[in-house]
Amino acid sequence: MKRSEVFARAGLDIPPASRIRVLVDTDAKNEADDQYAVMHHLLTPMFDIRGIVAAHFEQKAGGSGESMEKSYREIEKLLSLARIDDVPFFRGCAAPLKSRNGAPDSEGVRHIIREARKPGKLFIAVLGAMTNVASALNAAPDIAGNVVVLWNGGGPYPEGRPEFNVMQDPEAVRALLDSEAEVWQIPQNVYCTLEVTLAELKRRVFPCGDLGRYLYEQLVAENYVEYNPGFLLRTGENWILGDNTTAAVLLMSPFRGNWHTERAPVLSEDLTYGANPSGKLIRVYDSIDVRMALEDLFCKLELCFG
Repeated sequence: MKRSEVFARAGLDIPPASRIRVLVDTDAKNEADDQYAVMHHLLTPMFDIRGIVAAHFEQKAGGSGESMEKSYREIEKLLSLARIDDVPFFRGCAAPLKSRNGAPDSEGVRHIIREARKPGKLFIAVLGAMTNVASALNAAPDIAGNVVVLWNGGGPYPEGRPEFNVMQDPEAVRALLDSEAEVWQIPQNVYCTLEVTLAELKRRVFPCGDLGRYLYEQLVAENYVEYNPGFLLRTGENWILGDNTTAAVLLMSPFRGNWHTERAPVLSEDLTYGANPSGKLIRVYDSIDVRMALEDLFCKLELCFG
């Protein structure tokens, strides 16, 4: 089934001129929230989805070498459950960069370069490690002027702190900040505001067909495995759908004034920020409209699969 057929179920129709090219890069099997973000992007008619690239989460996986393949299989599963067969997906890099200038090859990296060289801005939603995007920028610096990298990661300003997505590949983040690519950053203190409870998900997501049931049940299962009383982001009855911010910043009105610019910082060895007076200007989000983002996701799931 084509994405357009899914949209037809919901009766969603938008001006063709409003569509933008979006590519999603995701460590889809890392935890339980990327799955929601992938579907949010896929169910948004404004997004001309140019492909999905699987990312590794090797630092968490202990260097198993299998994490990217797990993400790839999870993307395949989500598309199957949604019965969407016209969105291509690709394997990305299997491990972090060995150096800031590294450019390991993969079908996902080649696809990013190919899409970035086509006419029109390409928005790249990075939901995990920056490896695939950094590899593409290092291999083909000419694409930098044609992409906007939506970076869901990094600690809060001004000091920063170790943050999960950065920890997966610090050298790739350094490569992005050194590049000429436009960057929109949604740091940890902002993405963690997309908070939901299990009760919300049980009522709003679980009833949405096989897809909704899977989204809910895999999150509940992950909550059992991942729960740690010392991890302050989780209470046991909540979850952070933080990766959905990359859809949210594109859906929200640009006149909100909910972001500011910063000089791209130096990422220190301890993953805090150092001053960089000559760094390029990047956009840093200060807030997300949580109500709009979550209701948009829930309504699209209900309209398309309820």
